[in-house]
Amino acid sequence: MLDQQAALAADPVPPHSTCTQHTVTVTLSASDPTPYTMAGQLCLEPDALRGGRAVMLMISGLTYDRSYYNNPLTPYSYSWVYSATQHGYSTFNIDRMGVGLSSRPPADKLTVYNQAYVTEQIVRKLRAGAIGGRAFPIVIGVGHSLGAGILQYLAGTVTDKTGVPDYLVFSAWLHQGYLPAVTYLGNSLHPTSSDPVLAPKNYPTGYMTTKPGTRGTNFYHAAGADSAVISFDESAKMPGTLSERQSLGAVRTSNVTSTITVPVALSVGEFDTLQCDAATPGLSCATAAAIKTREAPYYGPKACLTTFSVDNTGHSVTLHYKGLDSFNFVHNWLDDNLINKAHLKDANGCIPA
Repeated sequence: MLDQQAALAADPVPPHSTCTQHTVTVTLSASDPTPYTMAGQLCLEPDALRGGRAVMLMISGLTYDRSYYNNPLTPYSYSWVYSATQHGYSTFNIDRMGVGLSSRPPADKLTVYNQAYVTEQIVRKLRAGAIGGRAFPIVIGVGHSLGAGILQYLAGTVTDKTGVPDYLVFSAWLHQGYLPAVTYLGNSLHPTSSDPVLAPKNYPTGYMTTKPGTRGTNFYHAAGADSAVISFDESAKMPGTLSERQSLGAVRTSNVTSTITVPVALSVGEFDTLQCDAATPGLSCATAAAIKTREAPYYGPKACLTTFSVDNTGHSVTLHYKGLDSFNFVHNWLDDNLINKAHLKDANGCIPA
């Protein structure tokens, strides 16, 4: 079984792509000049209609690093990086601040707001060709859970659009959660200093992670996942901070999402217990229509909200058997927006359903 360090060392490289490792200097806010570094893998594709001009900027959720999007166990089954590059899209898969090979700032400095400020810098650098030498006129923000919240806050609050992705792909991220499961997740967290996997890595005070043996319940629908993947997830887990978790509430509001002016695609696992419960009125994720009914009131017309339910799947969509279905949904949606139906967009920038 690969451990977390082996996974990072492996960082699977799609055989048809040109991939390079990068560390990018960033700051956490306009008022704090302290330099930090963000690490990521850039995979370039030559497809003139896709990866030659568009890059997917991938941001993982709480307690995950970039291996969430590029799992080394069976990349052709679980790696979104493999799937995206096979489809012709370039990718920049990052370790957000505090995890993986990126810097570990003090815990109280790691909030959704600071992470969004860092992400804005990365978007600008990708547009300018400052990462890997290729300038991308189109940046696609891809976020899972916390990563989606970071992108959502960035897109809903930054007015200079050169710092905002042109398209947003959210996974496992809804405005209303299922309280019993959210409470269970909260009770499953403990300091990294108490964790057998992460204690030896000496994270700063205030960093936390999931207690041993809880990730399967929190993040998976067991019937739709491989037990080996869940075991790897336990060994490869990462931290997050209380400040990140506490600041998520400010993102889950129409004050943020109603001002988003770029197209949004949203996929959710049918059995994502953190946000879905078929027995609770208004919390179904069983169909795309049910998800859209829940989320559409929070978005404005320029978000062109498109939804997808990933059947037999829990919170960590990418790491389930049906993860490939969600990849294909996104790639087809992007193809329609960038190529197939681009000439049919209406005044709000939406393609026909």
